[in-house]
Amino acid sequence: MVLAAALSIAMPAFGQGTAPMTPDQAIAAASAANSHEVSGVFEFTVGSTGASGFNAYLNSAADYHDAANLSAELHADVVNKLHAKLGGFPQDLLKGKRVRIKGVARRVPITKRDGTQYFQTRIDVDTIDQIEVLG
Repeated sequence: MVLAAALSIAMPAFGQGTAPMTPDQAIAAASAANSHEVSGVFEFTVGSTGASGFNAYLNSAADYHDAANLSAELHADVVNKLHAKLGGFPQDLLKGKRVRIKGVARRVPITKRDGTQYFQTRIDVDTIDQIEVLG
């Protein structure tokens, strides 16, 4: 199985010595910060995935609209590199997998079709070394 082999490939072990933030901790920290963002290492089990354009999304919650959801937006270059490493698209292979992501979690306003807004806490993943698949 290609995925199992790919997951066994050592990816960079960042964040050693620092406990990763859970989605709840990341959302609370970003909400409390004046800048509405927090830098760190974040860890969660992928509850749902999606894609839009060339980007892919890994969500901590089954419903990405959930206020308790932390999303990782994988930009095109990362999607392509993970595709090559994993043997398939990350949005197809990583649901249910545990991931660790280094970056900045920020509150992003999202406008619904009815004109109302909600906030999503999102981590932009621009380079493959920001993400580690734990299994």
